[in-house]
Amino acid sequence: MANVQQGNLLFSQGTDVIKNYYVGLELRFGIQTDDYQKNTFDASFRYPKYGIAYYMGNMNEIILGDEHQDGFGKPSALYGFFSSPIFRTKWFQLNYEFGIGVSYNFKTYDPRRRPYNTLIGSKTNGYISASLDGQILLPGHSSIGLGGSFRHFSNGSIQKPNSGINLIMATVSYQWGLYKNRDKSYTRIHADPVEPTLEWYISWGNAVRMLDTDFDLDHPKNSKRWYCATVSTSILAHVSHRRKVGLGLDFFYFDWGRHIINYRAHIDGRRERTSIHDNMSIGVHIAHEVAYKKFWAVTNVGFYLNERVGDIPSSPFIYERIGVKYQLTDRFCVGLSLKAHLVKADYLALEIGYSIIKNKKLKKRS
Repeated sequence: MANVQQGNLLFSQGTDVIKNYYVGLELRFGIQTDDYQKNTFDASFRYPKYGIAYYMGNMNEIILGDEHQDGFGKPSALYGFFSSPIFRTKWFQLNYEFGIGVSYNFKTYDPRRRPYNTLIGSKTNGYISASLDGQILLPGHSSIGLGGSFRHFSNGSIQKPNSGINLIMATVSYQWGLYKNRDKSYTRIHADPVEPTLEWYISWGNAVRMLDTDFDLDHPKNSKRWYCATVSTSILAHVSHRRKVGLGLDFFYFDWGRHIINYRAHIDGRRERTSIHDNMSIGVHIAHEVAYKKFWAVTNVGFYLNERVGDIPSSPFIYERIGVKYQLTDRFCVGLSLKAHLVKADYLALEIGYSIIKNKKLKKRS
């Protein structure tokens, strides 16, 4: 499948954008599921398509602050995607899609050549995409599509500055398959109702990040990277073949809390007493997880129960955790999650998790 893109940078209010034009091209290889294997997960997602894609973009025509400075370069990305139909007919289908991977080859912040580029601080970054498109199924093996897409590039604050690059674009696609469009069967499979069960889950995530307060405009790569961790526990109800919902607690440790207090006090000419508690915070969250076979997409929304100390103030007190985890065994899993405050990245964490209680049946009231 080939996908041609054209769009613009999404920027916050007050950003001085001299030029704002972006083009891109994607080549992808995917597997289209059908009802041949009688898989419950495939049927519940209306027989999705998944695979790998290679992306090439030209962001040199996006200029911030000064028309004489460089753009963002010609970055590329390699990522996995998952596409599922919202509805499907004989000749048409409307799809939503998510992708996650690694991007590289950016022109990053430079105090002399690119002083206005505070959006991206490293050549290699994470990549996240979401899109919606409609496809017309042509006779034979081909289809054409038209849609819209959102793409995000960020390193999770591992290297500052890093506000992140957000793009919105229109897409035109052409797809060719090994099988004719009419040869695939998408009959819905009847699945037995799932008996609701409970799960008690605990995870430990580790990360590093830089701080805006330590950022030296002349020597950004010399700034210190600070350790941070999350211990999270959730009680989840398995309410369908592919979905869990629940509530949980998050315990956050961030090594820079006492440093920030002392830093601000020094600027104001004061002295402050600090303790290990200034490096900690606690929050509660609403959990939502969606499965496809052994993969789980995780979206948690929470709020702090105590004041958070750091380069991100306690307001906004809401935080988000978005990620993916893979079930190694029935109880053990590994994952990757991005913690953010109103879409601004806090840190990217590697996680390991364990289900203390698994598949505990909920007793029905007599």
